[in-house]
Amino acid sequence: MAVDPVQVARSADDLIDHYGQTALEVARQQVERASRAGDMPALDLALMVLSEIERRQTAESNL
Repeated sequence: MAVDPVQVARSADDLIDHYGQTALEVARQQVERASRAGDMPALDLALMVLSEIERRQTAESNL
């Protein structure tokens, strides 16, 4: 099942809004939990959210 890009963006927004600069670490923890649980749909989403947060933080640092 494909992950909705809008859901990825919203999830990234939520983490950034709630955790600020630590959102990246929280996203990494979510990836780790999904991986350990063997929950592939959750892992797919978590990895995409992590990538989105990394992309945004990289873009911000290049300003």
